[in-house]
Amino acid sequence: MKRLKKRSTAALVLVLAAVLSVLGGGSWKLKQIRAAAEEAFFHGTAGFSMQDDLLELREIGYNLLRLLEGSDADEGGKRAAANAWAKLDEASTIYEYKAAHDGLSSAFSGLSPSFGDAAAQERWDRQMASFSEYESHLRFDSYYDEKAAAYNRLLERDPLTRALGSLSGGALPRWANERIGK
Repeated sequence: MKRLKKRSTAALVLVLAAVLSVLGGGSWKLKQIRAAAEEAFFHGTAGFSMQDDLLELREIGYNLLRLLEGSDADEGGKRAAANAWAKLDEASTIYEYKAAHDGLSSAFSGLSPSFGDAAAQERWDRQMASFSEYESHLRFDSYYDEKAAAYNRLLERDPLTRALGSLSGGALPRWANERIGK
């Protein structure tokens, strides 16, 4: 009981309580903003989401892989595209989706197969146009990107929020920053 009566002990308890409340409150706010960004990624607004666009890219990627089987593209390029597609097929987190998308985009942009059949070439061109269209959807989806940017800005404010954010996975990936060079 004598310890609790000392001013230094009381001051230490007060400081400790203040630090814990700041950590708890800051952590709660970060979790809320991150949850809103994740909700925007997976569920979007008005029935459109980043995940839906990525799932469409996965389907288009599958069609492109099937077309590649009958092309003269080198085997290394075909394998790289198939591996990138498999990663997108297995993705379940925002980070996995971003890495898989980047890999798939890179793999298909590096291919320029030719086909002996004009109809196959036309199907390839049509699928690549669809692929590019869905990539544009990702780059211009401001609903998720604004929420991810708000979360990332909050993380950058000070070392404490950066440390709290690193516990939950760190900064959220963005697609829109690719078009503006950030």
